[in-house]
Amino acid sequence: MLFGCLRVIVRCKPSHYQTLALELLTQHPAPGSSAAAGARLPASTLRRLVKEHYDFIWRLLARLNVTGPEVDDAAQQVFMVLVTREGLCIKPGSERAFLYGVALRVAKEFRRKAQSSQNHVAPDPDRLVDGAPDLEAVAARNQARRQLDRILMRMPDNLKEAFILFELEDLSVPQIAELLAIPTGTVASRLRRARAFFHAEVALFRSTHETSES
Repeated sequence: MLFGCLRVIVRCKPSHYQTLALELLTQHPAPGSSAAAGARLPASTLRRLVKEHYDFIWRLLARLNVTGPEVDDAAQQVFMVLVTREGLCIKPGSERAFLYGVALRVAKEFRRKAQSSQNHVAPDPDRLVDGAPDLEAVAARNQARRQLDRILMRMPDNLKEAFILFELEDLSVPQIAELLAIPTGTVASRLRRARAFFHAEVALFRSTHETSES
């Protein structure tokens, strides 16, 4: 059930924070920015980057175990780099790779803060999955979502990256290789190992679940 539910349960809808991010980034000067106006990316570029990549970054942060209530804040922090880093120059065509790298660092920082405060709260599945009138379907989807989170939390980081980008974000192997700056053969190897890890975890979950019910 879990593998078939992957693309359903990750098609979450980022909130109005995307609009708020657009407003914050295009203010003159943007909050937290020490860069001179001429050193900042043009407002039109900022709007395009948010519109094209916000959803991807938001879902990525959620899958990288940033806790549910903090995903919006983490996403905004990623995009604030675009206005707080003086003299920033991003090569055309590499914008997603740049934001991806920033998102990895932001996610790590948010996880570190959550662990140090010992206040970690599991992502709220009702916040991250589509609503549905069928309560049984919602319950099954929520269960799949929680189990997916647990599996991803245990999966090694290098395997998790490839798995998320291929299975959840529908990127091709060459696209992932370009994004991560690694050979396509390495991506394919990591995907094989990630799938094996995933299937083993699902089998363990089913076995444990069936045993507890018998």
